[in-house]
Amino acid sequence: MANDHYPIQPEPGEALTRGPWAAVLWGAFLGCSWTWVIGMVLPALLLRDYGLFGWIAFAVPNVIGAALMGLVLLKPQWSVNIVQKHRLACQQFSVITVAYHLFVVAWLLSKLFGHAAVPILVVAIGLCASLGFRNRSIAMLYVAAGVAIVSWGCFSYATQLPGAWTLADWAWPTEGVNRLTKTDLLWFAPCALFGFALCPYLDLTFHRARINTSPGTGVGAFFFGFGIVFCSMIVFSICYGAKLLPFIQGDADAELTGAWLVILAIHLTLQAAFTVTVHVREMMEDRKANIPWLVTAGGIAILLGLFARISVLPDHPITGGLSWGEAVYRGFLLFYGTVLPGYVWLIMIRPIRGQLSGLSNELRNLTYAICCGLSLALGWVGFTIGETGKLPYLFGVFIVGRIVVELLPRESGQAAQSNP
Repeated sequence: MANDHYPIQPEPGEALTRGPWAAVLWGAFLGCSWTWVIGMVLPALLLRDYGLFGWIAFAVPNVIGAALMGLVLLKPQWSVNIVQKHRLACQQFSVITVAYHLFVVAWLLSKLFGHAAVPILVVAIGLCASLGFRNRSIAMLYVAAGVAIVSWGCFSYATQLPGAWTLADWAWPTEGVNRLTKTDLLWFAPCALFGFALCPYLDLTFHRARINTSPGTGVGAFFFGFGIVFCSMIVFSICYGAKLLPFIQGDADAELTGAWLVILAIHLTLQAAFTVTVHVREMMEDRKANIPWLVTAGGIAILLGLFARISVLPDHPITGGLSWGEAVYRGFLLFYGTVLPGYVWLIMIRPIRGQLSGLSNELRNLTYAICCGLSLALGWVGFTIGETGKLPYLFGVFIVGRIVVELLPRESGQAAQSNP
């Protein structure tokens, strides 16, 4: 039930808070909640741009960064404290995530599956919601396990189809074979590390798992969820990546038929539906959540997706030669590489030298806003237009921002003691 103390820890001894089976089920929940339109689509772009080394640069920090959250937040109460203190930022993470999915449905999935894409997604969301909404601690875990099993079945069958693993190439990226080069990959890798190491701390579904499990069970759930469930899903993305590329690149003659159509319709829509369901549920269970903003952001995302789907859009230098759909897709992705991890880096992580004064808190917020604006611009030029030499400046922005935060005036000793 929604309440002013959202979220609340379960009472000791409640079902599925400890033990190996709880770790497996919460691991399935975590792995499927994180298998979304980044893990299912971005690998195809990275395989095209960099080959398998690009996928590795994405997968390693993603899997390890998310799994380590279970260790970093060893006590469930620490997750409770983060969600209560940084509730607005965590909600914005869910809003952006839901909007991102709706954009991809309106743009890419509707191209893959035609007019059936929306009904399929609605049915999948309805299925997940109807099965899992009544009991947050038990039913949705079994829904997640079912989703994982269905995706594994799709993966197993897809490996036998013509065209599987087409993009799996261990050669270093070279000009003329890949879109970008080895040097470009070296600039992309730190961006992936920054984003995927910090973003998990704003994910309400991750906090839900951490809050509802004992310390040991939680650690097991995070490592199983990301080391096994999620990792297997992004390996699956290598298998089918070549099937997505023509649609992503705006090929008017692209067509998905036969078994590939069925497999990807099941896997992509079911995983997307599960992620949308659990994030919307977190928002709905919090009285202070801004549901109208969620609806507005989702509507804007759908309009962007329909715009990107128009095949006769003229080329523009701002997209760096990419299709409009891919360019907007990368624009959404930039939030997970700049704005969201930047919040954790500059706001959530406490200054080393103690409590900031009231004015200093305002200056820190201003510093964060400036860093977001600069990093988004640099990220677009580097990650979308393809001038990857600009990406190091992105890190410079956040390093300088952190230095500024550390140099801001602190509260006096007495005031700091009264505001722990």
